[in-house]
Amino acid sequence: MASKMIRDSPDLLDETLLPLVEACEYFPKAYTRSAIERWIRHGSRNIVLESILICGRRYTSVEAIERFIRSQLQVEAEKARPEPSKGSLSKKALAEASRRFGLPE
Repeated sequence: MASKMIRDSPDLLDETLLPLVEACEYFPKAYTRSAIERWIRHGSRNIVLESILICGRRYTSVEAIERFIRSQLQVEAEKARPEPSKGSLSKKALAEASRRFGLPE
């Protein structure tokens, strides 16, 4: 399996940069540097951790980690939302029930 090309994020230069070893400490759970490198290279749930290569060393930022975690949480929340039931009322039945109970349509 070929690895994806890492796209550097030059916007990280305006943020609080961290070497990948130190980035491990900013996650709520103990992750290794290899996990962080995997998220940079392949992503997790189609979300990639932003990074930049400076003088041969790969860095990420505190802000990039926050965006990554928020995106992961958003994906989890969307998966947890219940889908509308297939037995829901049609628009016509809903309008009729609203009239019957004196509710706005």
